[in-house]
Amino acid sequence: MLLRIIKKTTVMGERIRKKRELSKICMEMMTELNLINIWRRLNPEKKQFTFYSNPHQIWTQIDMAWMNGEIANEIKGIEILSNEWADHHPIQIIWKGRGKKI
Repeated sequence: MLLRIIKKTTVMGERIRKKRELSKICMEMMTELNLINIWRRLNPEKKQFTFYSNPHQIWTQIDMAWMNGEIANEIKGIEILSNEWADHHPIQIIWKGRGKKI
């Protein structure tokens, strides 16, 4: 299991929100492979989400873009796009690219 519930906290009166964190095994794998959440790295303070749960009426970021830290410097930009047809929002990654001589 990648995510595990660590505690329950009360939010907005009677609603209960479960706080989650990545499991120890997942964290060890990410460290070993030098993986980073590139969206969070480039947007440390931004509050934007990829999934809306109608039953729970809450936004979460369950769709993520993980990549090796060595290629992270090749990213020009990353953004979460809107999607009117589904409950998940796509993540667009823009690569810097390299000019080729022809």
